[in-house]
Amino acid sequence: MTTDAIEDAVVSAACAKGYALNSTIMATVAIDLAGSTMDGDLITIPGKGSLSVQDYLRDLHDRAPSGFSRLQQPDKPDAERTITEMRRKRPLDAAWHARHAKATGITKTMMDEIARNRA
Repeated sequence: MTTDAIEDAVVSAACAKGYALNSTIMATVAIDLAGSTMDGDLITIPGKGSLSVQDYLRDLHDRAPSGFSRLQQPDKPDAERTITEMRRKRPLDAAWHARHAKATGITKTMMDEIARNRA
């Protein structure tokens, strides 16, 4: 089995757990598992033995949690939404609009973008 198949198995396992992996983590996977083979659900690493895809994913998450992000789930109830997701839906208050009216330069540009994203 190719390295691509092993990487696909790791990505699939991460997705099943609700995570997306960034490119840095995928490079780590490629380096960690170079020369490895798959036998069913086990990854055989040359000179090191075998471990399951789930165990490898858990170890990878322990080593580099910043490379994992939660998959977007737009159908989540409000109780499960993140603060950022909720903030996008909250209307901008009068004080914000007053500051926006006085803003200039990059601040004005960024505030315009915030207003567009919340509309």
